Amino acid sequence: MRRSALIAAAVATMAAFAVPAHAADVTVTNFAFMPSTVSVAAGDTVTWKFVGPDVNHSATSDPGQAESWDSDPGNSSPSHTVGDDFPHTFTQEGTYTYFCKVHLFMRARVVVGAAGRPPPASDTTAPQLSSLKANAKRRRVTFKLDEPAAVAVKLRGPTRKDQTLKGKAGTNVLKLPKRMKPGRHTVTLTATDAAGNKSPAARVVVSVSGKR
Repeated sequence: MRRSALIAAAVATMAAFAVPAHAADVTVTNFAFMPSTVSVAAGDTVTWKFVGPDVNHSATSDPGQAESWDSDPGNSSPSHTVGDDFPHTFTQEGTYTYFCKVHLFMRARVVVGAAGRPPPASDTTAPQLSSLKANAKRRRVTFKLDEPAAVAVKLRGPTRKDQTLKGKAGTNVLKLPKRMKPGRHTVTLTATDAAGNKSPAARVVVSVSGKR
């Protein structure tokens, strides 16, 4: 009995050390990282959990940062199984931004500070998306951005389409499908900058005539 108790205690101790500690979980679901911002201390681990129902996502750091990570290195079209997770341990303080390689509008950030006290974020201002103009005849929408941002586009109406656009500071042109069904369409744009700040949705109406 004594020997069995010692063995059980040793097994329990080994199991405890085998499980990596983590300070924060990020749920990947419904085409979003939740929460969009987590704050941890240096030495802590963030774990991304792919819970579905959509699983074709990655957690990939933006380039040029003090730390980098990629849940799916070398794979531009990843697809996970529900229940998969991906951990990364942060060792250096700073604000780190990341995205999904498949859906560029999915962006979020991790703030790493000393003893759990995050440093002030360098960018907390959402991008400004303005001056939307639609040209139904030429099948295009023009708009302005005050900074580079990933622009999520939703086309709703008789013709439906979702896409992402790599927006630049200044005037941008969104090309709509050449063959759109006649009727009233709404184009909704949302811009997300490199720090994960998201603009309010902006909308413009495109009316397509049935005449050719």
